[in-house]
Amino acid sequence: LWRFGYSARLLKTNHFRTAASNTSFPAVCMLLAQYSGRIPEVFVVIKKNSFFTMPETAEDKTNLELYSPHPQVRGMTLLNREAFKRTVVVPVLKVKKETVNTLLKSLKHAVLQRPGLKRVVEDPEDEDSRLVILDPHKIPEFSLGESEQEVLKQLDVCPEVSKYDLELTYENFKSEEILRAVLPEGQEVTSGFSRVGHIAHLNLRDHQLQYRHLIGQVIIDKNPGISCVVNKTNIIDSTYRNFEMEVLAGESNLVTKVQ
Repeated sequence: LWRFGYSARLLKTNHFRTAASNTSFPAVCMLLAQYSGRIPEVFVVIKKNSFFTMPETAEDKTNLELYSPHPQVRGMTLLNREAFKRTVVVPVLKVKKETVNTLLKSLKHAVLQRPGLKRVVEDPEDEDSRLVILDPHKIPEFSLGESEQEVLKQLDVCPEVSKYDLELTYENFKSEEILRAVLPEGQEVTSGFSRVGHIAHLNLRDHQLQYRHLIGQVIIDKNPGISCVVNKTNIIDSTYRNFEMEVLAGESNLVTKVQ
């Protein structure tokens, strides 16, 4: 700006994002110039702070069971991981062991892609075969389309789709899926937090407070490296922005080192 003979004043606003929604408000640092003529361009600088969000949940209305824990966890305030178990019926193809890798590449769009779940399991009736799990969203009626059947014909694989009981556990669900299943329907789910070293900092809403210890433990379970979760308990009104905190889960170690 000095090259053009202008003087500028830098105005900064802090990055802000609510901990209870996915709405973000990127802070913008705007250069407002004192000038006698016209500034040739508008200058905008984006400033970002460390903020973490829970992994997004992929959903499909045709089969929510694959992405939802057992309904009995609704209203849980003390985390019981065993209660999240459920069994869902998914489509599978019986394939010879030597054909599995080729089939996975050829039917990539139809094979189950759920993180944390095996796509291939052993066939209890035939040790020389494997069961390839298909995505129930792509094969809703347990029958393959013409294109899939043509691929199987070329690979000499039987196109008959069977049903398989797939067991889901706490480890198979994402943070947001777990919290959405626990909190009352229609209420906001904590979707983000600030992180400093091993400490995760939440700003919980009033309706989430009774679930705060469960929420803290879920964050620890699903985010490697976090061993302490805290929640702000009062309004920040001091000069140095100090505030009281409550440890929700993990170790009570509030001293951390950040590089």
